[in-house]
Amino acid sequence: MSETPLSAHTLKIHELEAFRAVMLRGTATEAAVLLHTSQPVVSKLIARFQRHIGIKLFELRKSRLVPTPEARVLFHTIERTYAGLEHVAHTIAELRGGHSGRLVVGSLPSFGMGPLADIAARFLKDEPGIRISVETVNSSLIRHSVVSGKADLGVALKSIDTAGVNAEPLVEVNTVCVMDRTHALAGKRSINVRDLEGVPMILPSRDSASHTAIAQMFADEGITPHLSAETSYAMTMCLLAMQGAGAALVSPFAAMHLRRSGLVIKRFEPSLPIELMLLTALDSSPSRISSMFIERLKAAMPALRQQWG
Repeated sequence: MSETPLSAHTLKIHELEAFRAVMLRGTATEAAVLLHTSQPVVSKLIARFQRHIGIKLFELRKSRLVPTPEARVLFHTIERTYAGLEHVAHTIAELRGGHSGRLVVGSLPSFGMGPLADIAARFLKDEPGIRISVETVNSSLIRHSVVSGKADLGVALKSIDTAGVNAEPLVEVNTVCVMDRTHALAGKRSINVRDLEGVPMILPSRDSASHTAIAQMFADEGITPHLSAETSYAMTMCLLAMQGAGAALVSPFAAMHLRRSGLVIKRFEPSLPIELMLLTALDSSPSRISSMFIERLKAAMPALRQQWG
């Protein structure tokens, strides 16, 4: 005759709790303390649980319950379930509270290492119960993260495909020219494209939109850039420039925190605008935490626009 198969509905929660408590504490007596009951009750629940599932879970050695290999396998499975339930409870508390929880923000590296870091730090100081995860990736990946729900919001270039997201203008600033303190152009009030003729240049990677825009600007003036280095990240361009590798045209957001370390930042003409968009999910409203952060983000933009626009 075959055994009656167990189902989730036939398992008894008190028996599972007793088993877990013994595994955690090592004895029925200590398990009883954890469960606020008596040792005989725990022992009866364990005996009933073993009969119920048809598996020997413990051996008695010197008045101590020693788990069998089967018990250890079962315990690990139960612990994963408890961890999941605790996560659910924590999430519910976050959603109810509004002032605790986790916020995931996707951002361009230059913005994430510049203004966003400042905004996030002030936000965390005022809202200590909230955790923020800042993912610094390219604009296409930011959009994908918002669409898929991996990110609550994103800051990306205006030039990207915005299908599947809500996209609204966030801020527009102008490209700046950066160099080290000893550079021949460091004393000028502003830099014109013709000032860069023959000057060693650190350029963005060739597959980037900013490289295309810069190359077109030089071509319009009949100038061939004197390339000294190429790199994917504006922050790396700034660091190379600060070490005397050449001049670079970058987002001011990548450069702003390096000024005190010796990087020279100059206004650049003609204007090469950098337009950023705020991305949020298309099919749902922002959470309360997201809305709080978006409010802070937008409030910081006028000052950035005035300084770098």
